[in-house]
Amino acid sequence: MTYADAIGPLTLFFLMTVVGIQLTLEDFRRVLGAPKTVLVGTLGQILLLPLMTWAVVSSLRLSPEFSAGAVILAASPGAGMSNVMAAIAGAHVALSVTLTAISSILAVVTLPAITGLGMSVFLGDGVDVEVPVDRLMIQMLLFLLLPILAGMLLRARLGEGVQAAVPWINRLAIVGIVALSLFSGATGDMELPRGSALALAAFGAALWTVLAMGIAWGLGTLLDLDADDRFTFLVEFSARNIALAFIVAVSSLGRLELGLFAGVYALVGYPSVIALSMLRGRWKRAR
Repeated sequence: MTYADAIGPLTLFFLMTVVGIQLTLEDFRRVLGAPKTVLVGTLGQILLLPLMTWAVVSSLRLSPEFSAGAVILAASPGAGMSNVMAAIAGAHVALSVTLTAISSILAVVTLPAITGLGMSVFLGDGVDVEVPVDRLMIQMLLFLLLPILAGMLLRARLGEGVQAAVPWINRLAIVGIVALSLFSGATGDMELPRGSALALAAFGAALWTVLAMGIAWGLGTLLDLDADDRFTFLVEFSARNIALAFIVAVSSLGRLELGLFAGVYALVGYPSVIALSMLRGRWKRAR
């Protein structure tokens, strides 16, 4: 592994450690004390996001490849980076971590079922979709569980005084997010569509992101959640695991074109969630 190959994983590990610094066991106890919130947040992603995706790609008449790729993205679990976004935004970090972990575990079953259905609807292919369970579990271990535990242990050793440094730590995390995004873009080798096809796909990805946010906020409102919990829902629903979606499209299905929608979403939708999280964090600090 070269130094360049290590930059992305090390940056992500650092970012997730920052998340752990802002967590305690009591935070998770409060989450477990509200099982209805976790249940609705999980089922909402599994059931409502694919339905919304079908409505978007059908109304825009995207190509079958883009449509099937959008389903793969919707079926993918929440991104680990959603936890960092929740921390930067001053939202409910423990709820974010819990929803990410549960959706990642359930993805072993839900991702192939939903993706297989999407392939049948849009491509007419009756294929078996294999989820890279080993890679998914490694992602959860190395970039969710271990760094968050490390951050929590660091907080336990340094005491509550570390909380005074959280605003500065989150500013450093923002720099890390930007660096990680630029690094991912510079090292990516996926060729995106051009011209009108790219414009339509970009509009579709932006619309998908906005509607995912709306669904999340609406569910949070129905549950009468506070603003922090609702924003956590918003991030979890709209920030998907792009890497896993692309791996399923290319490695499992062997079709690069099925990863194109995820690539366009990485340029349009994902940065929008990051920007919104940063703006909310600035707003909360200003208050």
